[in-house]
Order: sequence, then structure tokens, then C-alpha cells
Amino acid sequence: MILEEKQTIAACGAGTTTKVLFPGDRIERAENVKDVAQYIGRVDEMIERKRRLLG
Repeated sequence: MILEEKQTIAACGAGTTTKVLFPGDRIERAENVKDVAQYIGRVDEMIERKRRLLG
């Protein structure tokens, strides 16, 4: 399911990507920064982006 992009994935941590599938085969992604120090400093931004995407 994951490899065929048929499942929503909610990812946590530096360098991960959340992927949301919508009706009509539309896919949207939200990536987290890879650098751990930047991730820690911007974690609230990453959470809010995923909250909006996952609705």
C-alpha cells in the first residue's frame, strides 16, 4: 500500500514526509527539515503544516 501510494502516511521526525491521499488520486506531501537542530527549532511549524494537511 505504501509503495503503491494508496495509503496516507503521517510521519514524525527530522527528514520525514507526511503524505495524504485525497479522492481522485490527488496526493499532497509535507516534508520536515532534515537537520535535527533546525527540526527542533521549527517543530511547531512542522506540526501546524501537518495539522492543516490532515485536517
